Amino acid sequence: MSGRLLQTLAASEAGAASRFSADRGLIAAMLAVGLGAISLLSPPLALLGLSLLAVRVLFGGESVRIDWLALVGPAFAAVFVGAIVGLAGAIGALFVWRLVADTRWSISEATRLAAAAGQPAQTTFKALAHAWMTPIFGLTLVAYTAPHMIAGLPLDLPHVPSWLVMGVGVVAAGAFFDWGLQRAADWRLGELAKAPAAHLLIHHILFVVAYGLMIDVSAGVVMLIAWRLAHAAPLRQSFTAVP
Repeated sequence: MSGRLLQTLAASEAGAASRFSADRGLIAAMLAVGLGAISLLSPPLALLGLSLLAVRVLFGGESVRIDWLALVGPAFAAVFVGAIVGLAGAIGALFVWRLVADTRWSISEATRLAAAAGQPAQTTFKALAHAWMTPIFGLTLVAYTAPHMIAGLPLDLPHVPSWLVMGVGVVAAGAFFDWGLQRAADWRLGELAKAPAAHLLIHHILFVVAYGLMIDVSAGVVMLIAWRLAHAAPLRQSFTAVP
């Protein structure tokens, strides 16, 4: 009897944690889209919003660790590219680095959520390969429409042909559709892990909006920064059962 009660309490706590993670992801996405929209109208106001989020992260009572060594490679790449093709190329190299870093963070977050939800099959590289396709599609779009201005600085990337953009877009759409069918099947069977599914859906939407639909690449960068900061900001809630 006591064993069943403990299992019921554990399941209830896990379900509450999953709902909390999904709700937190939705709040982070709304903040990101909101600041991205504000950036189109008033960049200084969007910068203020990012600063407030950063302050909340830094002074939220949780330790913030910065891996300075991880910045050496991107900095060297930016200096090297900048020395060859100029400032616009250096900013482009930093943009690519940020896009890859944001993608890797998002995929690691999806992996963590899937593991916590007891879905190890959703943590493999094959299961998460679709999550790379949307950012790659966004990168090809930015490269195709380059040069750009980002935060008042020139950004340039090697121009890619339109057929490459369309090809990557088709692959990305197919990968997303396949992932969506799998999650729909899980939902039909009552086995859907809501937290990782919600996170990955937001992941696809934000990358498409930020680097595919946004008029200004700067607004897309603001969106992704706000998304990361909103996730890092402290937002505590206890799921411990009341004794």
